[in-house]
Amino acid sequence: MGALARPSKLDCVRLTILGMTTLLSVLLATGWQPQPYARLAFALDDWRQAHTQVQHPDTRVTLVDIDEHSLEIIGPWPWPRALIARLAQTLFDQYHARTVGLDILFPDAAKPQDDEALLTVARRYPLVFAQAFDLSRNEGAPRAGHVSAPRNPVAVSWKPPLATGYVANFFDDPAVCAGHVTPVADFDGVVRAIPPVVRYAGTLYPMFGWQMLHCADSASPRGPSIASLPVDARGAVRIPFRHGSQAFNVVSALQVLTGTAPAELLRSRYVIVGSSALGLTDHIATPVDAWLPAAVVHAEILTWLLDAQARGAFAAASALLPLAWTAVTIVLFALLFRRSRAPAALLALVATTAAWLAIGITTPLVAADLIALPLVPAVAFIVIQAPVEWISSQATIRSFEQRFSRYLPPTVLREIVRRHGLTAFKPERRRISVLFVDIEGYTRLAEQMTPEQLVAMTELVLTRLTRCVHDTQGTLDKYIGDAIMAFWGAPLEQHDHADRAMDCAVAMLKELEALNDADDPLLIDQMVRARIGINTGSAVVGELGSTTRQSYTAIGDAINVASRLQDYAKIAGTDLLVGEETAKAVTRHKLHPYAQTTLRGRVAPEMLYVLGEHRPGVPQHG
Repeated sequence: MGALARPSKLDCVRLTILGMTTLLSVLLATGWQPQPYARLAFALDDWRQAHTQVQHPDTRVTLVDIDEHSLEIIGPWPWPRALIARLAQTLFDQYHARTVGLDILFPDAAKPQDDEALLTVARRYPLVFAQAFDLSRNEGAPRAGHVSAPRNPVAVSWKPPLATGYVANFFDDPAVCAGHVTPVADFDGVVRAIPPVVRYAGTLYPMFGWQMLHCADSASPRGPSIASLPVDARGAVRIPFRHGSQAFNVVSALQVLTGTAPAELLRSRYVIVGSSALGLTDHIATPVDAWLPAAVVHAEILTWLLDAQARGAFAAASALLPLAWTAVTIVLFALLFRRSRAPAALLALVATTAAWLAIGITTPLVAADLIALPLVPAVAFIVIQAPVEWISSQATIRSFEQRFSRYLPPTVLREIVRRHGLTAFKPERRRISVLFVDIEGYTRLAEQMTPEQLVAMTELVLTRLTRCVHDTQGTLDKYIGDAIMAFWGAPLEQHDHADRAMDCAVAMLKELEALNDADDPLLIDQMVRARIGINTGSAVVGELGSTTRQSYTAIGDAINVASRLQDYAKIAGTDLLVGEETAKAVTRHKLHPYAQTTLRGRVAPEMLYVLGEHRPGVPQHG
């Protein structure tokens, strides 16, 4: 049984990123929400709520607005309590409202007869007052008015937020309904949640919308209990902004008091009395409107509670979908990167991100605190994995280019990488043309020169001959002492590889001729000649060798024949000898048959060819 392959450094980095991404996703899924993640989740959920609102008006809730026009005609705020009492009684007696909620605080006592008039209406009809709590835990928090406990005590299984102060109403009457209007602002100042109940002095106080729904039928409350509300870690519920101010019927307070309000907009409805007037400053920042009247927020909560009452349960936000999506995305990216498919991973990133945004933003039931969770793997890829993969790929490419720069000219190497990537040098069978060139009489030259002169002369000749290989976009396989092996047709595909090999051979002979005519000090009294053999055929080309050392080379019978041709050129007395397959493939060079012979180490005879100007017996270099 073979030993398991050790993971590479890049694989170790990838495993580390995978583990960190998984751990981060688990922490975020279990409630840890650092500010950057919370901001992203808020932005997505805010966009969702702002763009998925119901357009048609709700037929169960109506807003009575103490607007600018009402204040202008009736008089500035505060209005007399008797006038508020007449407004409420008109809504019940003339317009037959189901429940009326006053989103107004009356902390101080006024004229006794006016206060009593308002309480008389509250004792006779389902009139719900508002009260606000201070959740800052500041011991110096205000305590104004009298907090009103619920008629029916409530119990919950979670830990409600604790209040240290309050602003309530002037009365202390257990028969009168009141609900708290205390929102919870997030760190960006936007109100997205409200506690269903607030604890103060050991008593739980339900929210305003809940009291409006249950004070109307306190004898037999219907629907799910307050304990089944889907609260978060703060003991608050997300306010579902499904309608907005444009999707609620609004009647001005002046119309109600003058009896000119459309009766169909108020009959048997839950009516919330509030104000949109700028001078009353009863506005809050919300995801759908930076200056939304508070009465609209309570209307949103009330319609949500009515929907739950009709269904018999609160719609549970889906946590399974974002959790499953995140897990699948992490595994997908891990597999793609393990196989070094960065383009595929990038495509998967774009596809999964777009798909989740399309699903998460258009699906109201996706949990708001988890809506950004499936984007965590994508962010990890962009911020961490992508730079790591890019740095690794650049290092691999540089190493690749350094490794193969000795075989190919830079322009050819870049073209190969562009076309085929880093797999271009894997062993494969190709049809190529091979050239062997050897300096003739090298042993004699070695005897006549000092070692230093021989090295300098060899370097000079091989440099000139190598330039011919690169000029014809050939692959320099190796130097064998004073000989060169090169081939064409791999790794860059060249349909004219045979002609390129011939071009190189002719260029080499011209280079040697020019070198001999140049009177170079290294070649005084010396004449350098070369023997060249060229053959074409099938070969396996690629990085070959042992497990400890490999080189890019070609092996096969075609290479052996080219070497034998180079050896036989000396016997034939020619500088260039060409094999039969090359003669069939060339189109730009005119070759002549030389002889049919059996080369050393082979069985079958084959026809050998020479260039017309390089026929045997003709002196070539003087």
